[in-house]
Amino acid sequence: MIKQVFESIYYYFGIVASAALLIVMISHPVSAQSGTTPNQDDQFESLRSDVGIHGLTANIHQLSDLTYKGNSDSLTFDNTSELEFVYRNVRMMSQRLGVGYQLMTSFYTGGDDSGFGVGSWGLGPVIRAYPFRSDQVQPYAQFNSMFGNNLGLSRLANTQDLSKGFRVRFGVRAGLAVRIANSFGLFTEVGYDWESSRIFRADSRAFQANVGFDFYLFN
Repeated sequence: MIKQVFESIYYYFGIVASAALLIVMISHPVSAQSGTTPNQDDQFESLRSDVGIHGLTANIHQLSDLTYKGNSDSLTFDNTSELEFVYRNVRMMSQRLGVGYQLMTSFYTGGDDSGFGVGSWGLGPVIRAYPFRSDQVQPYAQFNSMFGNNLGLSRLANTQDLSKGFRVRFGVRAGLAVRIANSFGLFTEVGYDWESSRIFRADSRAFQANVGFDFYLFN
C-alpha cells in the first residue's frame, strides 16, 4: 500500500515537473524578446480587484488515480472513452483572493453502439488564494465544488450505473500559473476530487493532474 502511494506521488510529480518545465521554456523566449527591463514583473499588470481570469482545462482519465470506496470488483464498464472540459471564470477580489464559478461538460465516444455525445455537465463555485504577490509566476491554492448530472470521477464515468444521475463534487487544487503575456498564460495543477450522490459523504476520490491556459481581462 505504501509503495503504491509513493509510486503515485512520483508519477504525478513527474507530470507537474514536466508541465512546469514546458511552461517556463515557452515563456522564457517571449520574456527575452520584450527588452531588458530590470524587473520582469514590470511587464505585467498586477492582479488587482478588477481583473477577471478565464481558464480552460481538460480532465484526462489516464492522468487520474481513482479510489472507489465500494466493491471495485463489481464495477461494470460500458467501453466508452470520455474527456471532460472545465471552464472557470474567477474575479479577483484583491491581489491574493479570487472568487468565481466553473462549468464542466464532457463528451464520450465508443460503447456498445459506437456513439458520440454529451456525457455529463455541472457547475459550481470556485475560491482561489494566491499566497505570494507576484505578477508573472503565480502559485495558488483552489477550493471548488460542482453540482450536476453524471459526474462520476475518472473511470467511474465509464461505468454503466455508478456515475448516473445527480452528483456532487468537492475539490482541492494546488496550482502554478505562468503569464506569457499580460493577458495570456498557462497553468498546471494537481489535487483531489471527492464525489457522491450526497453532500459531505464521498463514494469515490480521484487524484487529478491538469494543464490549461488562462486569459486575463483588465477593466
